[in-house]
Amino acid sequence: MKTTSKLIALLVLAGLAACDSRTASEFKQERASRQYQAAMDDYTAGRLEAAVKGFEKVLRADPSNTSARFQLACLQQDSRHDNLGAFCNYREYLQQAPDSDKAKMAKERLAICERALAEELAKKMNLIGDSAIAEEIERSRKELADMKKARDGLSEKLKESEEGASKLKSENERLRKLLASLGGEPSGTPEKTDIVSSVKDLLDEDEPTAPSVAALDEAKSLNALAEADDDSGAASSLLPTQAADAKEKKKASEDAAKKAKAEREAKKDAIPDTYVVQEGDTLYKIALRFYGRTSAWKMIREANKESITTDGRVRTGQTLKLPK
Repeated sequence: MKTTSKLIALLVLAGLAACDSRTASEFKQERASRQYQAAMDDYTAGRLEAAVKGFEKVLRADPSNTSARFQLACLQQDSRHDNLGAFCNYREYLQQAPDSDKAKMAKERLAICERALAEELAKKMNLIGDSAIAEEIERSRKELADMKKARDGLSEKLKESEEGASKLKSENERLRKLLASLGGEPSGTPEKTDIVSSVKDLLDEDEPTAPSVAALDEAKSLNALAEADDDSGAASSLLPTQAADAKEKKKASEDAAKKAKAEREAKKDAIPDTYVVQEGDTLYKIALRFYGRTSAWKMIREANKESITTDGRVRTGQTLKLPK
């Protein structure tokens, strides 16, 4: 086992020199490059070999792109079963971004690669026949299985955290717009908060939907109409001028309700049957553009569930059906 430990130590020393920790804005900037986005599109579409080549191309152009390095390491480990390549890229990622949101997952995956490499080296050195080595390998296999289970648990927790962050962001945006429309808050843009996006926004729970301005106008009109109806019994005892005013108010309320309904119908008719996804579009942006609220993204995803992946991402040039 000393020989195996030395070999693993040599692999650890093969990592490149560490770089300074990255900020959230820097992560966002490196993921915004055209080459990175193209590689992610291949990854999402299941074109794994094309995705590997794409991330390798990104790293050749910019070796400091930690996001591309992490994605490449995952593909090497899960798709190609290249534990040595994945090991080196995980090590480099942890040196470049030791405090990132994916650092803990990278450490877990790195440990799995180390165990797998130890077993591969033992086989190549014909050490399998040694009973002590065999026991060590069996123990390592069990530890590897436990680590994989722990890794899956961490992945699920990360996914839940990203979903929760996405929910909070969309809910805050809806509340801000509602308050602005009611005159309770200036219409300026609030300070943006960097939120981890990876997935990509998979929300299985129903979100509460804030009432639209049109709905609030209609509610006010209906309340006024109800008050006018309640006062109709006493209208006969009013003076002729007062009765005329009450009747005029009732008619105005009815006209306002009809106008609000007509506006909603007009907006509904203005929604096209289909929409071709443009560069930079997301389901949230498309929902806000055509329905006036980001929560409508679920309705779009449900109408296009055969063409939209489970992580809710859309591709440039993809044609989406817009439900009425």
